[in-house]
Amino acid sequence: MKKLLTILTLTALAALPATTFAAAKKDPAAPAATPAPAPKPAAKPAEPKAAKPMAMYSEVSAIDVAGKSFTHNNKDGKVVKFVITDKTDIKNGDAAATLADIKVGDYVSGSRLKKSETEYEVIKITKFGAKTEKKAAPAAGAAAAKATPAPKK
Repeated sequence: MKKLLTILTLTALAALPATTFAAAKKDPAAPAATPAPAPKPAAKPAEPKAAKPMAMYSEVSAIDVAGKSFTHNNKDGKVVKFVITDKTDIKNGDAAATLADIKVGDYVSGSRLKKSETEYEVIKITKFGAKTEKKAAPAAGAAAAKATPAPKK
């Protein structure tokens, strides 16, 4: 008899958590006992992050002075458009310049903002003209050999 009571008690205790969880579930069709809180006023949408200017060094393939833009043809044949705005600062070195001063074949350097995969807004043009070659730094061994002459025998 003691065994039977013990088994019944343990079964009741084991079933207790299952009935508690079942009671916690609400029937979605049943009306809510408490009214839903009033919706909060919509917050202002977050401002999109300002795009960071990227460096630009491109060869001018075509110029549209009326449309205030120039294009560059990538190695893969994709045409990239660079749009000049009223805010664009155009200089060639320290001298002020305009889009009309830039010629097809010139290399333009400055900064730009990405608008799409094939279109950029030019922020600043700092230099334009023929392609500039970077000067290669002499190798450390070659510089040391020039600095110290070989001993004479």
